[in-house]
Amino acid sequence: MWSMIVCDDDAAERERLMDLARRCLAERGAEAKVTGCADWPELDAAVKRALPDGVLVAQDGVEGLNTITSAKLLSRKLIWFSDLDFGVQAYRLCVPFFCQKPVSRRKMEQALSRLMEGGPEAGER
Repeated sequence: MWSMIVCDDDAAERERLMDLARRCLAERGAEAKVTGCADWPELDAAVKRALPDGVLVAQDGVEGLNTITSAKLLSRKLIWFSDLDFGVQAYRLCVPFFCQKPVSRRKMEQALSRLMEGGPEAGER
């Protein structure tokens, strides 16, 4: 079972992203458990309870950068969507997939494909 945590402070957008991730994973033949959280403290607690196969952070601006920077301490299996171009920071942090919002189905499929290459450990290169 593939496990993923989606972190977004907007509850409606978080639910949309969780549903999109479930559908994309199901199409890849992966049974998935996708949970959500609103911010870094919730993400930190969730990851400490059960290390996920992937973490998707869809937070804007500096808040997203701070969450990604902190999350890197826990897992290299990250996907980051932001409203601003933080591509250079994502590269420096070795985030496997970064893309600007809005999150489309195509972007989600690309992100999950990159993360799943070679199995759940693919993000740990």
